[in-house]
Amino acid sequence: MRTKRTAALAALSVGALFLGACGSAGGGTESEGGADETENLASTITVAISQAPDAYNSGTANTNSTYNTYVDNLVHSNFVEYSPNGVIHNEEFGTMEKTSDDPLTVKYSINEDAKWSDGTPIDFDDVLLNWAAYSGKTVGADGENIFQPSSTNGFSQTKMIEGEAGDKEFEMVFETPYADWEALMIGPLMPAHIAAEQGGLSTENNGEALIKAIQSNDVAGLTPMADFWNTGWNYEADLAKLPDAKLIPSSGPYMLDNATDGTLTLKRNENYWGDERKGKTENIVFKAIEDTEAVQALQNGDVDIIEPSGATVDTKTAIENIGDSVEMLTGPELTFSHIDLDQSENGVFKDLAVRQAFAKCVPREDIVEKFAKPVDENATVDNLREYQPGQEDYEDVLEGAPSASDYDEVDLEGAKKLLADAGKTTPVSVRLMFSSTSQLRADIVTLIKNSCDQAGFDIVPTPDPKWSAKLDEPGAWDAILFGWAGSGLAASAQSIYVSDGEQNYGKFTNTELDKLWDQIASSTDAEEVKELKTKAEEILAAEVYNVVLYANSGVVAHSSKMENVELNPSQNGITWNAYKWTKQA
Repeated sequence: MRTKRTAALAALSVGALFLGACGSAGGGTESEGGADETENLASTITVAISQAPDAYNSGTANTNSTYNTYVDNLVHSNFVEYSPNGVIHNEEFGTMEKTSDDPLTVKYSINEDAKWSDGTPIDFDDVLLNWAAYSGKTVGADGENIFQPSSTNGFSQTKMIEGEAGDKEFEMVFETPYADWEALMIGPLMPAHIAAEQGGLSTENNGEALIKAIQSNDVAGLTPMADFWNTGWNYEADLAKLPDAKLIPSSGPYMLDNATDGTLTLKRNENYWGDERKGKTENIVFKAIEDTEAVQALQNGDVDIIEPSGATVDTKTAIENIGDSVEMLTGPELTFSHIDLDQSENGVFKDLAVRQAFAKCVPREDIVEKFAKPVDENATVDNLREYQPGQEDYEDVLEGAPSASDYDEVDLEGAKKLLADAGKTTPVSVRLMFSSTSQLRADIVTLIKNSCDQAGFDIVPTPDPKWSAKLDEPGAWDAILFGWAGSGLAASAQSIYVSDGEQNYGKFTNTELDKLWDQIASSTDAEEVKELKTKAEEILAAEVYNVVLYANSGVVAHSSKMENVELNPSQNGITWNAYKWTKQA
């Protein structure tokens, strides 16, 4: 599984928004849409997904995963989205225009016809709730945000949105400039009328009560509603069933229909107002299947499309061996694998020397040779966090951050000395957590254990099917192996690296880095951002924020009867345009 990071999640570079994707075996073509083709279309397309989605609201710190985004792409709409060509505007939902640079001001207009699938107009109460949840400015007596968003990036730099109940137009005014302002309105916009009702607020007059409560900062009145926003849209474990249909209206071309035993079915939203994004196929089904079983499921016809999160050379070979009944797409992704470290007050890696020792014993080159290069012959060890090998600025930034190259080679003796100097007289036990559904992750952990146990560590492999829910659980892990799936934006990684960041799961703290990220987030100058990020990369490397492994490569395979499938290297994944998918019956 890849945890995502967007403008409420994360960024990898500034400049080129995305790496280009390439196709193989003839995939990724668009159908001509001829009459003969449309007369015999299948009513259902089934998507294999490595882990079952766990919430309708993927904007919280606990639900911020790529697998929820696969569904979000179809059941939520907003002003912008991540496509293979970067951030694009969804003018079927509404339009946006920057009207001032000082202060930075953006005018938004929601389509007059835009509505939730239950017929409720999408308007001002929805966007104001969105602002309240993500701005971090709705705080209780303890000074803590009553909402639990995955990030407050960007929204925290804006003033409260002004408007009245029923408004379809509003302005976002920034108190300080924000580098990624164009992508601010990109996450799931949740139905305010549902949150208000569940929080005990009246929904009369287009959400007037909720709007007044936010505008007057009525924290006591808002807290029950915020509690629902935080957890009320969560699904039952393993998708045993969905919440009541009244709680989950859709703003996209599809809507949630039913769920059972890890399988989620979407049906076409007949109340969707647009034409371009109207669903082409009646039902889209998401079926939770472990990566190791996905290719066989595709070959058997149990699913129509797969995008394994941990593709290996065996995955590619198995797909190729199926033959002409499937097509395969491959290409680089804006995703990188890494190991986060618990640096909290009681964490195993609180001491810098212990972090340095661990970084010295992780066999990164061996991991790349065994697992990354067989999938992508150009794969190399990744030494940076905000840039990946092959991107335009990677080498320049690497040169300006010399500490990033300190761990190019395994140094077991150096690791032993660091642990000894730190007073570690017995092996340092490290519970290394990873997804139990990924054989690739298990194999990587085996290599790490074989190496680091020689250096004075005792690596305890800790596979867990629910690892992502434990990312922010204190004491649940000592180190955790997963992947950040990025967007290519400039500043949205802020919540991952700053001291109080919602996605800083290892509790790393550095005041100088915090200041740098404040500057990055408020800069609209690409060269200045590069200079600031170079300084940030040096701090992250010198302090061993985490251990970076390699940039991932994407592998998608689908039935050759499908049309309009297009690889997307961003965290939105393959379903970014699934409303266009068709399949010949």
